[in-house]
Amino acid sequence: MVAQSQKSEFEAAIEAELRDMFQSRDLALYDMMTYHMGWGNDDSGSSYPGGTNGRTYGVACLTACDVVGGDVETCLPAAAALELLQGFLQIHDDVQSGSPQRRGRDAVWWKWGPAQAINAGDAMYAMARIALFRLTERGVSTKDTYQAVRILDETSLALCEGRYHDLEARERIALGVDEYLAMASDKGAALYVGAMKLGAHVGGADDSLANALAEFGSKIGIARQIQDDVDELWAGNEASDEVLNKKKLLPLVYTVENADVSVKRRLGDIYFKRVLDTDDVDSIRGILEESGGREFAQDMVLNLSNEALTVGDDTCLPQRSKDTLKQLAAFILSR
Repeated sequence: MVAQSQKSEFEAAIEAELRDMFQSRDLALYDMMTYHMGWGNDDSGSSYPGGTNGRTYGVACLTACDVVGGDVETCLPAAAALELLQGFLQIHDDVQSGSPQRRGRDAVWWKWGPAQAINAGDAMYAMARIALFRLTERGVSTKDTYQAVRILDETSLALCEGRYHDLEARERIALGVDEYLAMASDKGAALYVGAMKLGAHVGGADDSLANALAEFGSKIGIARQIQDDVDELWAGNEASDEVLNKKKLLPLVYTVENADVSVKRRLGDIYFKRVLDTDDVDSIRGILEESGGREFAQDMVLNLSNEALTVGDDTCLPQRSKDTLKQLAAFILSR
């Protein structure tokens, strides 16, 4: 179960699997990658606090394997692959968004330059695929291993499509809630879908059960994306890069689609500026709260979370496994 003790065991096992993959690689390229994963030191020589960020996707993968009755040890290469895929996406995302920091320290591109960061991100993607071939060393058949690679590649493609739509949406004035949810399904939820599907596959689940767990991952992943949007706007006093870069966050999308003309004009006066500042963000927060955008987003998080749990309850899994999925959902939403 994804109690604290089990989660810690999963995280430690994933860390060990990842470190083993890098053990014999001494080119500086790999220092960039391990720095991103939180194993390096900062300029003062201190270790990077919070670098692992919980290994959420790997934990989800191992949990899916566990709830369908699979062997978690066998599934470790798949969990490691997902964390490497996440690293690839984050490094590229920082370059694309121009964010100089990630989780409190310099981003890879800021430290080594955009060209080397792109190279490091691409290398992490390659290592994610290589990680999956380690499944054969744990007794997984060649056929099932190649199916695992296919799941990872389909997940990667969905994530790239989601990122495309996210970047394209920033250049548009209007974006509907339905369009946002479709985008979030790819960009925000696809990695959770892949994690659940991959864990279920390695664990020996049939297609019906694997698809149900993938749906669970989709709903909880979209809920997490929306919660991230709310946090971008209201967690802390400083405006995030995502807000200043005019990212289409759900509270804003809802308000633009549903508010009256006077509210839209007020938002338009702000968003037609070339550059936003902290005073603008304070004004945006006030408008979104007045118009119900914040409340709508928070209700969506709750509703999607409940729908994810309903998916879990409707499976043929034993009650212990259903309880584990509830704990996983709580872990994902609290990370």
